[in-house]
Amino acid sequence: MEEEKIKLKHTIDCFLEVIDDLQLTITSLNNNYNMDADFQYVLVKKYENKLRIISQSINKPYFARIDFTDNTTNHQDICYISKVGVSDFDNNLITVDWRSPIASLYYDSNLGPASYKAPGGIITGNLSLKRQYDIEEGTLLSYREVDTVSNDDLLKPYLDVNADNRLKNIVSSIQKEQNQVIRKDLIDNTIIQGVAGSGKTTVALHRIAYLAYNYKDTINSNQYLVIGPNKFFINYISSILPDLDVTDVDELTYEEFVKTVLLENFKITDLGKLGKNINISQYKTSLKYKEAIDKFVLYIDKHKILPEKDFIIKNYVILKQSFIKNIYNEIEDKYFTNIESKVERSILLISNYIKNNKDSILSRITLEYQDKFDKATLNEQKNLLKEYNILRKEILSTNCINSLRKYFNFKSRKITNLYDEFLNNIDSYIDIKLSHEFEILKNKIYTPEDLPALLYLASKVKNTKEYSRYRHTVVDEAQDYGQFHFLALKEILCTSSFSIFGDLAQSINDYRSINNWEEVCKYCFNNNCSLEYLQKSYRTTIEIMNCANLILDHINLTKALPVIRHGKNVQITKVTDNYFKQLLQIINSLQNNNYDSIAIISRTNEKAHLVYQELTKLNIKITEITPDKEIYDCQLCSVSTALAKGLEFDAVIIADANEEDYSSTNKTDMKNLYVAMTRPLHELVILYQNTLTYPLSYSYQKFS
Repeated sequence: MEEEKIKLKHTIDCFLEVIDDLQLTITSLNNNYNMDADFQYVLVKKYENKLRIISQSINKPYFARIDFTDNTTNHQDICYISKVGVSDFDNNLITVDWRSPIASLYYDSNLGPASYKAPGGIITGNLSLKRQYDIEEGTLLSYREVDTVSNDDLLKPYLDVNADNRLKNIVSSIQKEQNQVIRKDLIDNTIIQGVAGSGKTTVALHRIAYLAYNYKDTINSNQYLVIGPNKFFINYISSILPDLDVTDVDELTYEEFVKTVLLENFKITDLGKLGKNINISQYKTSLKYKEAIDKFVLYIDKHKILPEKDFIIKNYVILKQSFIKNIYNEIEDKYFTNIESKVERSILLISNYIKNNKDSILSRITLEYQDKFDKATLNEQKNLLKEYNILRKEILSTNCINSLRKYFNFKSRKITNLYDEFLNNIDSYIDIKLSHEFEILKNKIYTPEDLPALLYLASKVKNTKEYSRYRHTVVDEAQDYGQFHFLALKEILCTSSFSIFGDLAQSINDYRSINNWEEVCKYCFNNNCSLEYLQKSYRTTIEIMNCANLILDHINLTKALPVIRHGKNVQITKVTDNYFKQLLQIINSLQNNNYDSIAIISRTNEKAHLVYQELTKLNIKITEITPDKEIYDCQLCSVSTALAKGLEFDAVIIADANEEDYSSTNKTDMKNLYVAMTRPLHELVILYQNTLTYPLSYSYQKFS
């Protein structure tokens, strides 16, 4: 113990020296007036970020140690594994970054013969020690030899903390199955089916952090993309990547990404407010709808791109429309996958033709001009001469390229306008008779189900090559998307690999969601995609998870495996008195347990708003989480099941576990209830009026 205390003090002293050196370097850079300003800015930001990360880590500079002897060199590496790798300015290694190849031994290997994958190949050797440290405020409290304690016991110190700290401490507690997902190669497309509380979101972000570290010499941070379910969720996770030494990653909702690609702002109206049309919703998120869009794009390509008139400048025919049409139609679609690129290619080919044939074109036009000139009045001759000189100059100097762009005039077309044209002529493109059900959508009313169609249409019409900069994309809470969502993303992000995280048990919009991941692998990735499973739940206690598993058992889905962490029994209470008076008593009881975050979860946004209003009248400090809410800034919040998805809280109160709100015969209701029940880390209270939903009522005695 004493030796480890000395090592900790030495490490902290080294960190302090590095911090001093970084501060001096930043000051020196800021005072260097001879350096290129942009380069100076990048360097300063780099060192400032490194300074911030090391300063945050100084009170807990590492969390583990491994001793590994390389078979080839017989050299023993003693590595202290940290959230951040730190070397002094003489390049002496102080701590090893958790993302480094050798650090995978801590997560994946038992003592004895072991190996890890390095850039130069597989390194084999012997792992003689794995040690875990409990360090707080620069003080070593204890350490454990990992192979002598079960994994579940090792996890308990990290799982017993409050929600915010747990989200930020996963580096110390990454499990083998999580680590295998995090460390997959950049080029791998992976779908991760993970139960509630299995760490999908944190694994997703740590995967980006891992890639950013290991590919930092070839890929910039802004070449990674995260797509989340809503703006609140994006802000909820926004501090995690900077804490993992990764900045400038784009984090967007699907809707925001579509609007960014289209460069258009339009309103999305949830069909739920108009009355769900399940047939339309399912159809529009399926690949059948993609086929309808393909027919429409083909129609545009053949009938809407080329003007019907000849290419004319200043009343002179430069080229016949039939000639231009032949050039356009001869361009092979396999090399030009969108119409804008095809148009640009046509303009270039036509412009080159004009360049190579300018003498003959000018001779013909000169004859026409001379004929007109001879028949014109004096004033008309002045105008004819002016027009002729302008035309001659354009042919000789620019090969008519600007006039050709005006001739095609396609780039200015808005994608939403094209989509409206498609909807207004839907009968021409669909095989099934759904035209009457599309009527409500012919008035510029766009729904969440329209987003993949708009994105896909943009990929086929616009030149979206700027999005080829993305090298890896993470899609979180992906179970609520249809196949068309993924295929549209793949079309736009054509050079990106994907990590897709979701849980089919939490698919709360069955009317527009996928049924299984295998179909996504097959139809969206041509089977160039692996399917991984995270089956252990690390979030909730055994008592909460066993209760939530009743819902999965009821709808015949695979149950989650809870980690060995016990807590209070789930409290199921029938409200017989004043509802909000009883709710207030439960809130006060939970707040007395010093929880940092408590959520009251209701079935709908409307009911969540009612809870917020009534508690506000009672002078309770509470935040309402809405689709537009970006920051959670209160210990207590009211939220619907849909917006709670992906979040976690120290304690949860389910406000309305009634049969009428969560019908036991409705699979979507049951999945919503499962989402609500799996949000708490430590304590769950379930309230109901009238009739308790059947799966909970059936086992009431177990949990009451």
